[in-house]
Amino acid sequence: MLAWLMRRLFRAGIRSKRGVIDLGEMGKLARSGPGIWILTQERTRLEYLVAKEEYERLRTRRGYKRFMDRLMQLQSTNAIITSLINEYQLEQMLKTSLSSRGADVRRSA
Repeated sequence: MLAWLMRRLFRAGIRSKRGVIDLGEMGKLARSGPGIWILTQERTRLEYLVAKEEYERLRTRRGYKRFMDRLMQLQSTNAIITSLINEYQLEQMLKTSLSSRGADVRRSA
């Protein structure tokens, strides 16, 4: 009976939800270069400072929510930019290592 139920439930097969996820702005950011990363980080920092000044001046709930949203956005942007810069530096080190290794192989031959 259990086998019948399993066949009945899965007759159409299992549909996987795996696929390409659209990252939106983060995907565009990852494909850009280090200059854009720094500008994005700076823009996010300035938006945070504007929200912080607005909250300190008005002390409203809406201002506090905006301030906290901008703080979370700043922290997540900093984490993403830091990881992108680290990955970029590792790629550069690998390229340098491979190019110098190739030069050493040519010299010894």
